[in-house]
Amino acid sequence: MNLVRLFGFIVAFSLSTGLAWAERYSNVVINGQLLTVAEVNYLQQQIGMTIEPGYYLVDPSTGCWLNQSTGASGCLISNATQYQTPHGSGWSDGNGNWNHYDSYSRWGVGGTADGCIYTPEWSNC
Repeated sequence: MNLVRLFGFIVAFSLSTGLAWAERYSNVVINGQLLTVAEVNYLQQQIGMTIEPGYYLVDPSTGCWLNQSTGASGCLISNATQYQTPHGSGWSDGNGNWNHYDSYSRWGVGGTADGCIYTPEWSNC
């Protein structure tokens, strides 16, 4: 299942559930969408890894992600280059999509090939 369809499923699934708020929502937010516990469990099964709590920016076209809460980042595809520096970490996919997290300022910034730039508090997308 591609990531665009997977995230579409998550949004549709979250709108259709009728559980109480405390039971329904997790501590994971992806691209502004608060996920339910069931959605997080489903997504973890699909990608084969644990999703830590936090506010994530995810590029569905590349599979690259940034946890804005911790600065952790990565990509679910193999053509992305990830790097570590003494001051932070980031990734680039070679197609103009990238992000960087600075551990001193605890701030992240990223961009997409179509000119979109985003930070935890601002975006021109």
